[in-house]
Amino acid sequence: MLQIKRLSECTLEEAVRAWNAGFEGYYFPIQLTIESFLHRLVGEGLSPTLSIIAFYHNEPVGIVLNGVRECKGTSMAWNGGTGVAPAFRKTGIGKALMEATLNIYQEAGVELATLEAISENERAIALYQKFGYEIVDELEYLQSQEAVPHFLDDATFQVETTVPQQISLLPFYKGRHPWQTQWQSAKDGEALLVKDERGCNIGYAYYRRVFDATGKHEKTVLYQCEADPERNDTEHILRVLLTKISSAHPDKVVKVVPNVPIAHSSATYSLLKEIGFQPIIKQVWMQKRMR
Repeated sequence: MLQIKRLSECTLEEAVRAWNAGFEGYYFPIQLTIESFLHRLVGEGLSPTLSIIAFYHNEPVGIVLNGVRECKGTSMAWNGGTGVAPAFRKTGIGKALMEATLNIYQEAGVELATLEAISENERAIALYQKFGYEIVDELEYLQSQEAVPHFLDDATFQVETTVPQQISLLPFYKGRHPWQTQWQSAKDGEALLVKDERGCNIGYAYYRRVFDATGKHEKTVLYQCEADPERNDTEHILRVLLTKISSAHPDKVVKVVPNVPIAHSSATYSLLKEIGFQPIIKQVWMQKRMR
């Protein structure tokens, strides 16, 4: 007998068993411990009351992690992982989980449902399309271990440090970008604002530096790097930001940029590819208008 429960009604052990079984044999390893599972929930703003676990005869066999945020005045939901244990795939559990998830979204007043799917995962993409999701962009998870070129020292613009929360107040902030690139996923990070000669904000970036157990800086995660689209010097502004971010970083620090929307951030994407960033994961970005 299949039963679907809210994660908040389950134990952490059941949730981790459901996750690890659901993503067994996935395209890349994402097995979690209780500690890393909790870190994912908190770090990504995922909700135990909106997430669900499927049980078959009291055994956890499927999971969907969900979160909801207000983004530019829109209630936006994110499916942060749908998994079904290998022995129970093609049995309708994935369909049941999606039906339950969309009902939860309706109850929560969600206006826009979003998710990402690995580009090669045609079966998952077809399932989501069956429930009304549409592909709105292609995403690439970019990485580089090479030194970022020192583009320029430009006195024309002023660069100020701030916090990611402040970036969300900019009129050209891309709040409806993929969930993991939004400021809430980088709230413990750092941010930069570029101002023109009149003091107007014309560009921003926010990122997070990751340190190992000894305090060594081992990775920088760049979430967004954008310029005011009304400007005719957007590439110049982006180069200023990348120069500033990279100037204090050792050459061998791993630099990653998660889920860059190729069409929605074309200038940023083109520049990152130009300076040597390479895709290690390709996904599709899918959305469903709920109301």
